[in-house]
Amino acid sequence: MQALERYLELYERFGNAGGAGASAETSLGQIAEALYCTERNAKLVLRKLEEEGLIEWKAGRGRGNRSRLVFLADKGELLFGASKSYAEAGEYNKAYELLRAYGGDTGAGERFVDWMNGRFGFGKEQKEGTDVLRLPVYQPIVTLDPAEAMFSLSGHLILQLFDRLVQSDRTGKIVPAVAHHWECGAEGMEWTFHLRKGVIFHNGKELNAADVVYTLERLRERRNGWIVRTLDRAEAISPRIVKIYLNKPNRLFLRFLCSVAMSVLPCDLGGQSEDNYWRRPAGTGPFQIESWSEDRVILQANPHYYQGRPHLDSVDIVVMPEEGLLGRDRDVLSWQQLLCEPEEREIKPENGWELKESQDGCTSLLTWNMNKDGPHRTLAFRRAVDALIDRNAMIAELGDYRDRAASGFFFDPDSPRDHTDSGRQEVLQLLKQAGYDGEPVALAAYGKHAKDAEWIARRCAEFGIEVRLLIGTSENIHRYLGEADAILHAIVFPEEEVCLIENYVQEGSFVKEYQDPGMQSWITEKIDLALGFEQLQERQAFYGEIERRLKDEARISFLLHAKFYTNYHPSFKGVTINQHGWIDFKDVWRE
Repeated sequence: MQALERYLELYERFGNAGGAGASAETSLGQIAEALYCTERNAKLVLRKLEEEGLIEWKAGRGRGNRSRLVFLADKGELLFGASKSYAEAGEYNKAYELLRAYGGDTGAGERFVDWMNGRFGFGKEQKEGTDVLRLPVYQPIVTLDPAEAMFSLSGHLILQLFDRLVQSDRTGKIVPAVAHHWECGAEGMEWTFHLRKGVIFHNGKELNAADVVYTLERLRERRNGWIVRTLDRAEAISPRIVKIYLNKPNRLFLRFLCSVAMSVLPCDLGGQSEDNYWRRPAGTGPFQIESWSEDRVILQANPHYYQGRPHLDSVDIVVMPEEGLLGRDRDVLSWQQLLCEPEEREIKPENGWELKESQDGCTSLLTWNMNKDGPHRTLAFRRAVDALIDRNAMIAELGDYRDRAASGFFFDPDSPRDHTDSGRQEVLQLLKQAGYDGEPVALAAYGKHAKDAEWIARRCAEFGIEVRLLIGTSENIHRYLGEADAILHAIVFPEEEVCLIENYVQEGSFVKEYQDPGMQSWITEKIDLALGFEQLQERQAFYGEIERRLKDEARISFLLHAKFYTNYHPSFKGVTINQHGWIDFKDVWRE
């Protein structure tokens, strides 16, 4: 491909006319300059391109006679073909880089996206009757380590690869997983789990009690270590009996055990180093890793899965650029559109599509950095910003999935849709009370929340507040946290109570990281007290106290609730949406 890229570099510099046959008068020196090489090397490149039939090089003879470079291949066709070749070899990032660098107005990007849409979906590359599902994702897969996972995509993939002691079914009931039975002491501080026989890791090793003990102990010093903060110790009583001792009552312990972070790993990672193990992690889940790179993950069905082999044979997940190849948020069809025949992919009733509303949703919020100096350290300033954000206007102007104004973390279907906004004079009075002198405020946000952040910045400008936006991706957003005065983000609560606690205490959580030490200590104390109560209503009193203080002190401004909607086509069976907003691969099948 090196010759191709040299051709494209020369075409960018000298091929002013489109298509094959474009030509330009130039000199060997200019060629060398364009290729960042010596004239000697430039001659070698030109000779190679001529041998491959890509150019004609007519060297000028004599002083003052310029040479002529003729481009024989159509740039767009060549670029499209090369991008396809990279993608077919699984080197998607190289295809994206090529299109970004040289695509321009050639139309190659549009053609490549259309071609990719044709490759995504069910059974596009069947081998001897095997069923393959290829799907796009729009964020990098940062980790598959349950102890480090923060994002929903990582969580979803971990659920495909690993199992937990217990799990929550679709009704919220806790049911057996690798543990078939359990008992709890009267005070909720001693738990005994009995493990199934014949649960096999992907590397052939049978799961036993030592694996569970290792998993729990390994969590202590990891990002998700909050989930074992009440753990005193775990003991392998026998190969199939684990006893867990807590240092204080935790009535949510079974719910904690359902979490992604509690996925059981093989003891000592099967004797491998961390680096080697995570290149191809072995769990006990319905799928196993065939390969994993920065732009692609291939899962193969686990034929020995104790809850039944998946119907799909393989799932091929392709990581697409977050910003899109064509300057749009999304260039590729949604995964729902990929679960039907190509001629039925347009979402309309006559093609059989139905619109369904998910029971889950997310809440967007503005969290202030209480560990950084700035105008936001004044309560009156934070209240002024909260007061000037007209939630109803945001919904009306931005539309899409934004549903109603938020007054807390959780969506309340009985709450009124109308939000009473403060008047201009009230906002100005608060800014005056704060002694605001026009100092700019830095606001961080993910790219997917950029429209909301831009809306807030425009609204703030109407009151003389300059907002500097720091828009990041899921990979680099944390580099802005120390610089930002606030962050606009959204929270999904697949396991309401557990996820709420995670939001307060997980390392890396924006809500936790932006609280000062005194406030964080107070929150942790309230959560510890809540976990000692058996009744949900009693625990909710503590959660409500935390939320009210965060809101009253304007440390958090709750913005909008968004509902998840999905378009569903009946071509496929067994399609269900899990708590991470993804389909459960294991149960998907087709007649």
